[in-house]
Amino acid sequence: MGGHGAVAPESKHFATIAYDDARGPRPVQKRAPPSAAGDAALGKRLAHDEAKGRCLACHVLDAGGALPGDVGPDLSAYATLGRDPAYTFQQVWDARAHNPATTMPPFGTHGLLDEAEAAHIVAYLHTLSTPVHVPARPAPRPPRERVHVAGVDFSAADEYLDAGRAAFAEPGANGRSCASCHGRHAEKPVDLGAAASGYPRYVEALERVIGLEEQVNACRTSRMASAPLPLGSRKMNLLAGYVKFLGRGSKLAVATSGPGAAAIERGRASFGRKAGQLNLSCADCHTAYAGRWLRGQRLQRLDHSAAEWPKHFIAVHELGYISLRFRIQHCQIVTRTAPLPLHAQEYVDLEYYLASLANGSAVLAPTQTRLRGE
Repeated sequence: MGGHGAVAPESKHFATIAYDDARGPRPVQKRAPPSAAGDAALGKRLAHDEAKGRCLACHVLDAGGALPGDVGPDLSAYATLGRDPAYTFQQVWDARAHNPATTMPPFGTHGLLDEAEAAHIVAYLHTLSTPVHVPARPAPRPPRERVHVAGVDFSAADEYLDAGRAAFAEPGANGRSCASCHGRHAEKPVDLGAAASGYPRYVEALERVIGLEEQVNACRTSRMASAPLPLGSRKMNLLAGYVKFLGRGSKLAVATSGPGAAAIERGRASFGRKAGQLNLSCADCHTAYAGRWLRGQRLQRLDHSAAEWPKHFIAVHELGYISLRFRIQHCQIVTRTAPLPLHAQEYVDLEYYLASLANGSAVLAPTQTRLRGE
């Protein structure tokens, strides 16, 4: 499945998207710069460091900054703006003092930088006076052109399709397989073509929303006398991906009214909730700044994304073959938010909300991320 980065120990001290987590962002801190002047050379190293200032993720800095983002303003000529160093220090420490709606993390208030480190970055920013030319970035692509589709485009995703087909036919503890009920040669075949487009869905008997993975496990325990598969495991992703493949070309059509509508609204609220040490929400990246660049990757709107998963995901990290829910969890880890378990209802509801955004999109799964330039 591939590694997906370590959970930052500090993340446990900040709000999550858990329904029972009443914590919010820490209050805005207004802070004057320290009396000691900062070191610009040290500030440059901190600004370029992805674990500290991480300024290049969102800003153009100096000519030596590789793959700068454009989520934030170009800072390559910051020294010519006439900003007071005290203003700059506050912006680095906690930009919410200047703009309550900012997406800039409160680096000082949330403990990402100490006073001396913030002062070093301020000193560096006040040396930048030469605009930097950034080459044009590739234009956004339609959904079909953003991914390799297994069985259509030749890519590593095809091996998952073949392995998923084998897992679908693999007997359980009682000798029955998924294909026993859903294959072409089953005595009373049950068509799975529509299943790919109908999940997540509300199940009255459970009084909650479940995803396709939960349904796969329900079938394994009740029909195959077999143990449930761990969510996020390779075999679970293979089976879910193959079921999605059986519905390839159908339109996503999750129910948006009825008893499941409240879960969609909970998912929408989670999508917009700021959390973690970086104080970011899903909406900050995928709505407010969709289409812009965060270092070397374009931030996408998620209108069609749910139709592409499971996916062999490659971006800054090589994650391997993963589910949409695993990707949600990974995003939380990257934004230094303490992750929830994959079975958490918060993640199921968020997945349901994302699927509702993609209603009407053709199912493409399983797919593989296209690398920039392909």
